[in-house]
This record gives sequence, structure tokens and C-alpha cells, in this order.
Amino acid sequence: DDHLMHLTGIAKDQNGTKYYYTKNSWGTKDRKYGGYWYMSEQYVRLKVIAIMIHKDAIPADLKAKMGL
Repeated sequence: DDHLMHLTGIAKDQNGTKYYYTKNSWGTKDRKYGGYWYMSEQYVRLKVIAIMIHKDAIPADLKAKMGL
């Protein structure tokens, strides 16, 4: 795929629906909301094909299982 997005935060609305605050790889110039928007957890689960995270974000017990 040729489109990257950076999930920079998590929020919940008044109904408890989870959203990811997302920075779009298209940049911020001439983009509404400065290149950021909220994507629902359901949308992310449907559309995302791969996720990369820094190893420091992995919980210690999972790191141990992975041998990191």
C-alpha cells in the first residue's frame, strides 16, 4: 500500500465509542483540520492492513513472550 497514517492519540465520545486521533501522510497544507482527524476504532479495524509500533510501547509481559 502507498498511504501511511500516524495514530497519535485515543479518545472516546460521550457514548463510549473509541476514536484514534490520526495524522494523515498527505500533509497539512490546504487540508481541513490541519491534516488530522478522528477515525473510529471500527473504521481502523476494517481498513488497516499493517501496524508498526515502537518496541517501547509493547507491554513488558508481551515483550518477554516475544523475546524482546
